Amino acid sequence: MGVGCLAPKRPVERHGFGMDRYIDPDRPLRYEYRADNRSIVDKYLLCHWWPIAIRAIPAGAPANLVSMVGNLGSYFSFLILSGILFGPVAVSGIEHPWIFGLVALGYFFYQTLDALDGIQARRLGASGPLGEFVDHWFDSFNVFLLPLGLALAFPVVPYQIVAFALLVFASADWFQLRAVATLGVLVFPPVSSEEGQVVDQIFFLLIWIVGYRFFATPLVFGIPLIWVGYFAAVAGMLWTAVGCARDSRGAHLHLAELLSLAPLSFWILAMYPRIGASALLIGGLLVGFSGSRFSGELLKERLIGTRYPVIIPDIVVMDVVLLGCAFVQGLPAWLPTTTALLALLWTWGALARQFTKTIARVRSLTGKGLLWPLVSARA
Repeated sequence: MGVGCLAPKRPVERHGFGMDRYIDPDRPLRYEYRADNRSIVDKYLLCHWWPIAIRAIPAGAPANLVSMVGNLGSYFSFLILSGILFGPVAVSGIEHPWIFGLVALGYFFYQTLDALDGIQARRLGASGPLGEFVDHWFDSFNVFLLPLGLALAFPVVPYQIVAFALLVFASADWFQLRAVATLGVLVFPPVSSEEGQVVDQIFFLLIWIVGYRFFATPLVFGIPLIWVGYFAAVAGMLWTAVGCARDSRGAHLHLAELLSLAPLSFWILAMYPRIGASALLIGGLLVGFSGSRFSGELLKERLIGTRYPVIIPDIVVMDVVLLGCAFVQGLPAWLPTTTALLALLWTWGALARQFTKTIARVRSLTGKGLLWPLVSARA
């Protein structure tokens, strides 16, 4: 028996209630990025654009900053689709179809910088676990913001379908991250999210060209074209989830996530007849951001060595409270709405804590913070 077998194992770090438990405390020190990119769009189209676009990025700009700025493009597009920026799209989209050109531009901006952050990290020699966490953590938001925004822009899409479609998108993101942890490599197949984003951008440009009514007006069998596009997107994400599930382990862990998120979808079903699109907006954000908390925990498990929690207790409490407010007879409509808004604020706070704690952990072990090497150069 070798000496290494006799060496004592480093004890697992434990913390109090609500704190992280580390099963591999030194994992960030052994970080190695591995990817297999076979995307057709990347290989034959976008690879010619990136060398041009990277010239607009300052040589010393932190890669994580590039990644975070890129996400502003998708948030801008969501604000348009949700009606927050220009008013209900069922009206503004008819009067000003050019806003869909802005939506396409926002997503193109996001896709471009989402690729350039990796190029910038390699240019600076700044690749690390924090960069991968930031990239995929923010991506978990964009997975659900587009389908939610599209449903808000086209109310003809049945809200019942949207409520559960969001679970499909959350599942696809979960299984993709789980597959990376299982295989040890991030795989982009020939038809991947990159191709999906290009199709989305072309779709919004088509709405600009042919008009909002073309997609929203019922045609054959009373079905509007937007239904076809929306169901195709859901089917594509379901296919992605199934494909990644074959390469991953832990289906029982995913079941626990679904059981945590499904009550939030039922809240949408219960509240939509009472408060309309506001239920889809608030409830959809709750489903999506709560799903992002699970995605964040998966990332933390793989990148910084924390134990993945099967159940997140405060989400369970939130489920019970929200369903109670929605289904108890005789309560005024403002009570479940206000409760859901407070739950949304709590969820954003929990995500912020997840983000900052991860940054602090990586910085404590590697000395590299969120804006490294910019901050180091100024210090």
